[in-house]
Amino acid sequence: MKERSTYFLYTIPECPYCTMAKELLRDKQHKFVVMELNREHATLLRLKEEMDWGTVPMVFQLEGRNHKFIGGYVDLKKKLEGKENDE
Repeated sequence: MKERSTYFLYTIPECPYCTMAKELLRDKQHKFVVMELNREHATLLRLKEEMDWGTVPMVFQLEGRNHKFIGGYVDLKKKLEGKENDE
């Protein structure tokens, strides 16, 4: 059986895609941690700038001590469906 990954999500309360990402991870039985911030929180603004990413959720896959940036809800869904590297 394939080992389940753990994910870290930065979200905001009023975001439907954040809710869908959490539901998707629950449905697929992955462990995840959520940091829910307000839209103007300094951490969220800094991450958006560093990752050159404008939306939430911001999803990271935890790999040991490393965090691999996945993207948003659509990117997470593609990854979990095995479609992330359609070539």
